[in-house]
Amino acid sequence: MPRKISRDQKLKLIQEATEALKNPHAKDYAAVYAAAVLTSRNNIYSAINYFSDTYTLTIHAEPSALAHAANHSESEILAIAIISTEKLKKGDFTNPCHLCKQILYESQRRSGIKMLVILANTYGESKELFLDDMASYLWPV
Repeated sequence: MPRKISRDQKLKLIQEATEALKNPHAKDYAAVYAAAVLTSRNNIYSAINYFSDTYTLTIHAEPSALAHAANHSESEILAIAIISTEKLKKGDFTNPCHLCKQILYESQRRSGIKMLVILANTYGESKELFLDDMASYLWPV
């Protein structure tokens, strides 16, 4: 069952994800990805992707944000905002990869809270949908 999230909470979530894009760790990379999660305690935890020179060991922003919340004993995620510095056209958004959708789904399944996904871009646009509506197939765990 989805929980109601205010417009201000959504804007703050996008703002925190956008702010994470400025993290100096990622300054040398072509595109930076950031995510911020809103927990049931009304806290926001943001993260960027942590690059590996091999790329295969790169930790994506979405699981990084989930881990940041978990490190604060929070696992009930109401919403996640995702943004990147990818070169996108107006109206386009960076979607989570299938690995990230899987880990978001597992988080949602454990908490029983339907997760809102807010996709944002650097043009100030955003798009909202529920995780269940964007995942074509997820492994039942």
